[in-house]
Amino acid sequence: MRRLIGWIKTERQPRSTSPRISLLKRAKIAVISLLLIAAASTIGVAMMDQERLKHDLLKLTADAGLTLEVVQLHGRAHTPRETLLKVANLKIGDPILGINLRELHSKINKIGWVEDIAVERRLPSIIRISLRERIPIAMLQNDGKHKLIDRSGAIIDGADPSQFTHLTVVAGKNAAPHAAAILSILKTEPELFSEIWAVSYKSQRRWDVHLKNGMVVRLPEIDPVSAWSRLAMIERKRSITSRDLAVIDLRVPNQLVVEPNIPVRGKGSKT
Repeated sequence: MRRLIGWIKTERQPRSTSPRISLLKRAKIAVISLLLIAAASTIGVAMMDQERLKHDLLKLTADAGLTLEVVQLHGRAHTPRETLLKVANLKIGDPILGINLRELHSKINKIGWVEDIAVERRLPSIIRISLRERIPIAMLQNDGKHKLIDRSGAIIDGADPSQFTHLTVVAGKNAAPHAAAILSILKTEPELFSEIWAVSYKSQRRWDVHLKNGMVVRLPEIDPVSAWSRLAMIERKRSITSRDLAVIDLRVPNQLVVEPNIPVRGKGSKT
């Protein structure tokens, strides 16, 4: 019974048990076996005979030393180690020529954190897996639940939002694909951006910005960049976001409309 491979975080060299002539011999066996396996897949051989031939050829290469000994993994930061182990299902001692790289690529590429992947076979005994992971930019709120999204708006399946509470919350119908653009605009004014906790997409046309103090900033559909910069200038001069306001409305060009907080009678809260 073959044992499941333990995940290897650092590279190590495969064991060297033979001189150069042995390496050449293994290389020749690898090339010949690959050609025979390919031929067996195309010629009119009965299915059972075809599978038996492939098995015998792979055993021949394994006996020659072409077995999996090392997995080199690069680029993993958030992808759970256990998930990769389960999905890859690689085992020490398996014939390295019998590992289907296309299938391995397809399986790992389905992991939520993985945006792109490269899988290489390096004879005589190395499989190299290089990941490019998705970068979370915001937490998408939907039906009271939160999910992480990347810059394309894709949901990162399997990611734990509780580990990324520092990210801005994004809400609204069809908000995810447009989140990266509005966040880039808001980040042009770092001091104001640090006071934001959420943004909401209104009528799939424009954004409301929700500050940590409860204030709402209404951005215009056209040229939100200029409106946001104008608010930043006013903030530096008058600290307007520190005032007792419920809404700052920037939807009218070259104007700033404010709505004061009005206590709700009998509740002592703000609207």
